[in-house]
This record gives sequence, structure tokens and C-alpha cells, in this order.
Amino acid sequence: MTRIPTTRLVMQREITERLQSRLFWVMTLLTALGVIAIIVIPALVRKSVQPTTVGLVGSSAQALGHALRRSAAESRVKIRTVDVASPAVARSEVRDGTLHVALTVGAHTAAAEVKDTLSPTLTALLQATVDEAHLRQTLAEAGVPRSTVRTALTPVPFATVALEPLPPNRAARSVAALAAGVLLYISLGIYGAAVANGVAQEKTSRTAEVLLAAVRPRQLLIGKVAGIGIVGLGQLAIAIVGGLIANAVVHRAEISSTVWLLLPMMLVWFLLGFALYAFACAAGGATVARQEEVQFVILPITLPLVAGFLLTYAAIASPSAWWLRVLSFVPPFTPILMPVRIALGHVSAWEIALAVLIMLASIYGVARLAARIYSGAIVRGGARLSLRAALRLQHE
Repeated sequence: MTRIPTTRLVMQREITERLQSRLFWVMTLLTALGVIAIIVIPALVRKSVQPTTVGLVGSSAQALGHALRRSAAESRVKIRTVDVASPAVARSEVRDGTLHVALTVGAHTAAAEVKDTLSPTLTALLQATVDEAHLRQTLAEAGVPRSTVRTALTPVPFATVALEPLPPNRAARSVAALAAGVLLYISLGIYGAAVANGVAQEKTSRTAEVLLAAVRPRQLLIGKVAGIGIVGLGQLAIAIVGGLIANAVVHRAEISSTVWLLLPMMLVWFLLGFALYAFACAAGGATVARQEEVQFVILPITLPLVAGFLLTYAAIASPSAWWLRVLSFVPPFTPILMPVRIALGHVSAWEIALAVLIMLASIYGVARLAARIYSGAIVRGGARLSLRAALRLQHE
């Protein structure tokens, strides 16, 4: 048999075994439901901000209605004003919740009555409106022309110029970045461990010896990694498609507008990250003597994956930090940090291309090393092997 058809048969065997597993479908369902829940639940419980109802008590307060609504609109504060005939009626409506605030304005005093508390923002808004009205009246009584008063009270245009502006939809991008980090961390961890457990199972059950009678060690290794990787890619794609459908249904505004770039990038980085970690985990799984040793062996391999996930929070907090930019090119961290940076909008096209090239070179090196370890250790019985001993066996 030629090399490619043989590898394809091994790959098909791995895919078929996992698709027939009930655990795979349960995990696929749970992952998809988790992604959908992240999108749907906040949309269901989210309540639109209700405007604050301000009762204007008496003619003096009612004269401020237009100015109060204008100031609220400029400050992006939602209010609704209603005229109230008397202070007694206003107090009654404040107590029963019909009014949130009852504003009374006298000749030299003003008061806002509330049921319990008044937000600092609305307090400042009411105070500024009353102060402006008082100033207008005082200047008018002093004989200052109305045009001069109007000019003096016209706000001076004020502009804020950001030298390093943040990307638009910062909150949405942060949500997308965190979701990408979590999904990739979970997927890479699960399927990297699946490769190690699969290799260890074949070794300890001596199934590998039977398979190696028909295929070469490299073909068996590549076929196993490719088959499990395709299954993992399909599971991740199902979760992503479920999230997209849920987002289309609830019209969640918090989802980043760059989602159509981020989602295919997540699949690309899953493939690259899985290849890197899977070959390393396969080498580790080939060295064990008992199935129970797998988790201990792959722990040092997966620690950088955990670190990459934790660095997601640092990237969200400081997306332009130089040290995070450097770490995103370090292969063990790249599969998580690079998609996170893409979601945050802090990656150039040349950075993505360079990171892909670095990952491909790293995968090639790790795969060659893993193949040497796997070839020497997969049929070796006895106690657990060290990596040095496994490399030595390959040449014996």
C-alpha cells in the first residue's frame, strides 16, 4: 500500500471511532449549547433602560421642561417630563412609583423629592438646568441684552482627539476575544488529550503492534492526528454555526462586527494549534506504561496552553502591550493569543502571515521529533520511558 492511501485509512478509522462514540455527540451538544447560551441568555434577561420620569411641580419648574429635555439628550440621559399640579400630588406619585423625581423650583431655591435615592448623574443634570435658568433670569433682570445672555451661555465646542484611538465596539470585541480564548483552550485541551489517550490505549492494549504489521509508525501517527483533528474541527464548527444562528435570532448587539473574520480565523488557529499540541501529546502518550500515566505525562505539554488562556485576560485589559504582541508569536501561546488579538483589532495582516509561518515551521519540527519518539516507544513494553530513552530506541 502506498503512503497516502494508508494514512487515509488510519484517518478514516479514527473519525469513524469517534463519530460512533456517544460521548462525542454529548460533548458536541454541550459545547454548542454553551456557545448559544453565552449569546441568548444575556439577550433574554437584558432589559431596556427605562427613562426616569421627572415631575415638574408648578409653573416655574414646568418652564424648565424644554431646557431639561435638551440637556438630558446632550448628556445621553433618558428622562420623561410630566407636569404636576401641586406638591401634594407629586409626593403621592413619587411614593407609589408613578414619578421617580418631583422637581420644585422657587424664587431662590429648588428641591428634588425622590422615594429613596437619586443618581449623581441626574442630580448634576437637574442642578445644571436650574443654575442656567437662574443665571438667565438674573442677567435679564440686570438689564443684560437677551442676545448677550444667549451668547454667553452657548456651550463652547469641545473636541477630544485620541492619538491612539481604541477600535470601535471595544466591549463587543472583548466579548468576542474572551469567547475565542475559551473555545480554543477547551477544544485544544480536549483533543490534545484525546490523541495522547488514543496512543496510550493502542500501546497498552498492544493494538499498535497489530496495526504496525500493516502500516508504518509515521503513517499511523499522522493518520491518528489527522482523524482526531478533523473530528475536533467539525465539533468546533458546529458550535460556531450554532452561535451564529443564535446571534441572528436574538440580534445581539454585543457580538463583534468582525465576527466573520474571527470565525474562520478560529478554525485556522485550531488546526494549527491542534497539530502542534497533538504531535507533542502523541509522543508523550507513546512513552507511558499504563493508561493512568497519560495525564501526568501530558501535563508539562499542556501547561503553555493554560498560560495562553490566562494571558487572554491580560490581552483584553492591555491589547496593545508590547510583551503580549511578542508572546503571540511564541508557538505554544500563538493558537490562543493570535485569535484573541484579531478579535480585539490589534493585529496587522503581516503579523498573521508571520505567525502562520512560525507555526508551520514549529509543527514540522515537533512532528519530526514526535515521529522519532513514537516509532521507538509505541511497541516498547516495560516501565514508562523518558524522552531521551525513547529517542535512543528509535535508532536501535
